[in-house]
Amino acid sequence: MPSQAVRSHASWALWAALCACLPATAQATVFLCHDGRGGTVTTDHLGTDCLQYGGKELNPDGSVRRLILTQRQQADQEAALQREQAAREQQLREQREQRALLARYPDDASLQSARATDLHSVQALIDAAHERLKVLDRERHDNALDAQFYPNGNYPSDLRARMQINQSQREQEHQMIDAQQRELLRVEKHYRDLRARLRPLWARQHAAASVPAN
Repeated sequence: MPSQAVRSHASWALWAALCACLPATAQATVFLCHDGRGGTVTTDHLGTDCLQYGGKELNPDGSVRRLILTQRQQADQEAALQREQAAREQQLREQREQRALLARYPDDASLQSARATDLHSVQALIDAAHERLKVLDRERHDNALDAQFYPNGNYPSDLRARMQINQSQREQEHQMIDAQQRELLRVEKHYRDLRARLRPLWARQHAAASVPAN
């Protein structure tokens, strides 16, 4: 007894032969649909098998007019299109960022100049904090001299307030210095990473500029 696949193939072959004998105006669209048993069904209308299991819509000459996708296939296709769109948008963003970087840092000299400026700004804050600490150290020394007159530690309220304020300000300056030291490390890393990113862009830009014009 012929299998389902053989019967389906024979049915399609018979259909194609009959269509070939008909005039062009009488030839109808053919649907070749999968069914739930792993076979195919040939019909002249879009049935539930095609919608549920997928298939093909054929032209009268047997060529494929379109694929009929299942809901899962449609969802997968839509997800793939979205991924492709996201990848294209990401590529465009990266290209815009690269152009902006090259406009800001056209060569290594410009990058190193920007690095030096940023490092100088941070170092200036550290130097200013050290200068303020020198002033606070002198104030602390003067407070210590005044405190010698009170060996029992029973300081007057004004002296005690000066000592507390001095200690608090010294702690703030040390915290400022520590924070700016971390900022120096961050700036250095930022420009190292930036240089690593720019080097291939510079090389590509130089190579393009070296190509003689036709």
